[in-house]
Amino acid sequence: MPRVLITSHYTSERLGGEAAIPLRLYKRLRRRGVETWLVAHDSDREELLAEFAAEPDRLILTSSLPGMTPVFTRGEKLPDGPRAVAWAVTQLERQLAMVPVVRRLVRELGIDVVHQPIGIAPSVPSPFRKLGAPVVIGPLNGGMVMPAAFRDRDSGLARITQGMRRPLGGLGHQVLRGKLEAAAVLVANERTRALLPAAARRVSRPMPESAVVLEDWPEKEQDPLHTGPVRFVFLGRLVPYKSADLALHAFGRAWRQRPEIRLEIIGDGPERTALEAQAAELGIADVVEFRGWLTKPEVSERLRRSDVFLYPSLREPGGTVVLEAMATGLPSIVADWGGPAEYIAEGTGVRIDVSSRGRFLDDMAAAMVRLAEDPELRVRAGRAARARVAAHFEWDCLVDQLLTIYAEVSPASRRTTR
Repeated sequence: MPRVLITSHYTSERLGGEAAIPLRLYKRLRRRGVETWLVAHDSDREELLAEFAAEPDRLILTSSLPGMTPVFTRGEKLPDGPRAVAWAVTQLERQLAMVPVVRRLVRELGIDVVHQPIGIAPSVPSPFRKLGAPVVIGPLNGGMVMPAAFRDRDSGLARITQGMRRPLGGLGHQVLRGKLEAAAVLVANERTRALLPAAARRVSRPMPESAVVLEDWPEKEQDPLHTGPVRFVFLGRLVPYKSADLALHAFGRAWRQRPEIRLEIIGDGPERTALEAQAAELGIADVVEFRGWLTKPEVSERLRRSDVFLYPSLREPGGTVVLEAMATGLPSIVADWGGPAEYIAEGTGVRIDVSSRGRFLDDMAAAMVRLAEDPELRVRAGRAARARVAAHFEWDCLVDQLLTIYAEVSPASRRTTR
């Protein structure tokens, strides 16, 4: 098997989403017996040292370039558009700081493949080139914008920043040519592939961006004769594009028709105070519970106690939380836009039309009522959802694909087949 070096400028199981991908990939490769190391940024030091307690020599931590840490900390306080620019700058500088370390490790460890799984945005250039080993980048699954009917939910600065991504990205790829010179660029869908430079498109390969480990998400006990409250659950950061405010509006409409339904919101963020005030204004504060951040085992337990997953995020390229809910055996209600819409197939949940705000809220409320009224439908959809994850979005499926790609691009593998 090839010797693999994973590079990641931010890595955290606690944060989940994109940040969890490098660590999950590392763990699955090690379980397969693959000689694997992880180069990560030291902002995640405490968590990563605990994760690597049994194999400390396989974790290599790097630091930001001099003077860049304040850019990140101050950038986090900026409005959406400028914050995105500050984020992109700091993520690139972290990668630049890693390049000489990666080159050294390739020589010292005899690395056959360097894999950069994140960031997932196709327009952001990569500095990982001429490392002494072939580079695999992705899976990528970025470039999302709001649906046309919801563009006003982004600030003017955010829309300007989004419009600049492609031309600036094109220039950036000419300077930092990692994606142009990669041995393979993995893409989750055709939308993402179309945003890549032509040279990267030529070596692109399809692969889902998100996956789960089924054993981490035990299936809920299904009850086709369910009585009592029907529990909806939202899980995610409380930021505008996740659209928890729209979930509250739609839930309020559904509750007036089915007063036995309940909503639990798991997560935290800058919108929490406003959302709690909104629930009070809608008269649903007594049937909506805000639980804040929970640990992964606690989230798993809350999902198993729930009946339907509600996730109307409007700018979600991936959405691992949807796969986690599906793995638990929950039907999901999602926006028919971006990553979540790609996960939900016929019979596993409901995709909500995004052509207008009015229709979005009407259809979301109607889906809640329909699922609340039909426990047998919930059971069928939940079982189909878990089966779909097992067949297409389980980590072992992705690792099988990755090992094939590693073998194809690895000089060591090519030598052994001669």
